[in-house]
Amino acid sequence: MSYFRVHPTINFARVGNSEEYYLAPETAAGELIDRETGLFGGLPVKPNTEDTPIDEHDFRDGDGKVKRQAARFRLFAYDQEQTNYPAEDKGREIKIGDTVGGKVIKDIVWQVHLANKKNNNYTIVNDQGEEEGIISYENGNTPPVRNPQYGDDLSSANRLNTLVVDAGPRAISVLNNAGAQLEFSQSSEASYTLDNGSIKSLPSYPISFPNQHFDMFEPLGTIDSLGEMQIEQISGRLIVTGGYGKASAIKDDDGNPPKLDNAIDNDNWFDDTSDGPVCATVVFEDGSSVQAVHGWIVCTDPGYAPQTRNVVSTWDDVYDTWVQNLSLTPSIYNDGFQDGYKASFYGDVIPVFHAAFLQRWNTALPNKGVKGHDFMAQIKPTDDPSSKIPSFTSLIRKPSPPGTSDAPGNEDGVPGKMPLALGDAMKSFLSLTETQYFLLMQWYQGQSVEAYEPLGKGEYMDKMVLENCLGGRYSPGIDLTFIVRDVHLYQKEWQGKTGPFRINMKPLNYSHATDKSTHFLTEGYVPLRKYQVEPGDLCKFMSQPWHTDYNSCATHTTDPNPDQSNTLYWSWPAQRPVSVYPKESCRYDSKTQTWSIGDTLFSVRGTGTETPYPQQQGRYQCYFDFVENWHKVGFIIQGTQIADEEHNTHYGADKFLEVSSQFDSHGNTVEPWPTAVEPGYTKPSDCGPK
Repeated sequence: MSYFRVHPTINFARVGNSEEYYLAPETAAGELIDRETGLFGGLPVKPNTEDTPIDEHDFRDGDGKVKRQAARFRLFAYDQEQTNYPAEDKGREIKIGDTVGGKVIKDIVWQVHLANKKNNNYTIVNDQGEEEGIISYENGNTPPVRNPQYGDDLSSANRLNTLVVDAGPRAISVLNNAGAQLEFSQSSEASYTLDNGSIKSLPSYPISFPNQHFDMFEPLGTIDSLGEMQIEQISGRLIVTGGYGKASAIKDDDGNPPKLDNAIDNDNWFDDTSDGPVCATVVFEDGSSVQAVHGWIVCTDPGYAPQTRNVVSTWDDVYDTWVQNLSLTPSIYNDGFQDGYKASFYGDVIPVFHAAFLQRWNTALPNKGVKGHDFMAQIKPTDDPSSKIPSFTSLIRKPSPPGTSDAPGNEDGVPGKMPLALGDAMKSFLSLTETQYFLLMQWYQGQSVEAYEPLGKGEYMDKMVLENCLGGRYSPGIDLTFIVRDVHLYQKEWQGKTGPFRINMKPLNYSHATDKSTHFLTEGYVPLRKYQVEPGDLCKFMSQPWHTDYNSCATHTTDPNPDQSNTLYWSWPAQRPVSVYPKESCRYDSKTQTWSIGDTLFSVRGTGTETPYPQQQGRYQCYFDFVENWHKVGFIIQGTQIADEEHNTHYGADKFLEVSSQFDSHGNTVEPWPTAVEPGYTKPSDCGPK
């Protein structure tokens, strides 16, 4: 019997301060999608189009505001239950009027519930300021809570009623509401889908926003909405937009805002990011209906460099977790990695090399480093690996378990190996996942093929979306965080109708939401526990507000730092560009008809960022300044998408340049790496909101 799934399993909306939006990418960053033009994937899609990629003019609206990224969801039908990954049944996207299993589809009803539980959660860092991630939840432990002044019981009514931002559910019919928009706002009414596919209003749902409970400091305006949902008119697909990049805070008894002095945990502050389940009900002309397997929406930071792939993406961490723990692909891992498995050059190898190549556009590498990264991207499947890379193990850092830096043979503290970026989970440096490392070693040892097993469109979207997000360094990160390594986050019994990578959603009975003054959501998911996942449970492990972590994570020394090295390394250069090549600094040579790039500048620059200390450059010296100025940051885009009308050309596929920055002051040219700590810096003690 046929069944239905929502795809992607997880999709990402991104905040912006504009009402307008573009659609989330539907191709993978780092994937060469057009060999003729050299265009890389990862570009968002113009609204009301199937797959037209945006160009440099699409990041901001006519008033210069940052457009939001909307997430587009599709519904697929399958005839065979899944036993393997990739699935043998590739599925097919469906719409109203299609016949599935001998029945004609009359309507599709979408339902989404958005919430933000950041303030009713545990801290991300310990009292020494060190991020411990999932380790701090082992052996029944939990970190200290955020906002301890409201008590330390995350299940208390007081905390749940006041600290959880809950917009409640909204349901919309494709048949009756194409083009209509429902707001996840304080003033709109909740609604949900009944089993028969009809929509029921829910005026008694306890919608909760900060200004309902507290006297708020609102420098960017009131947080009274988490976004909207609507039906794409032509296709009947669902589009979800998120918040507006706002941050607000609870005033103290004297009417003053609280401190904003921590990179990750700031009590009494809120933002308008969110997450929650995406459900669909298929209604047939004979009156019957069926529920689809759900998806999930996460609304997070802007994507300032959408085409730049992370060396370790969220997909790599999710895939490694499923391969090693949930029997996803026994041909790769079955009580150990299988030596006979043949890696795919285009599926497993070149994405890592392309990530290294692309990230050099977001970091100030010396010429030797630039040439090395470019060289890696030029390796072909027909090349002999050992002739291109004489000693692969001397180049790539071998993965190791967290907390084992002192173990014999551990390479965590070896600074000269790749990836040349900071680690997390008690690791000094970033390393590939164990699955990535195994697949690369298979290729290097001659155990590889050129192509990869094709995925169906739905499964491709599941993978591609996560490939565009940050992995590896979850401190706590930008899109998702260390929880993606916890098997309890997912529905483990994936074979059958569910399929892999689905969030372990808690069923919510909205008919029980009968009192507007009493919370509906609970504490929800806790890592390493068998707790199901509620709306708001994914974003709650991120920075509060997101602005402080983004501002902070430019460059740092390693942590742990056993050799007391003062060299600075990058945190998230793919998602949080450190240094950039502005379009305006490029020069065109009409004789050779080529462009040359100019000097590299810090992505975050201008008034308030000035400092003589390398360890503090490329960021605001006061966190609150970034809250007020986050929307000025420019975007990195491939030269093919940057038109030069004067010379009737574009800037070239071989360049990834900054466009649309609104910083007035450009600051100084960024010095090439390596850079080092300059002694004597002390953090300003009084530079918060006034």
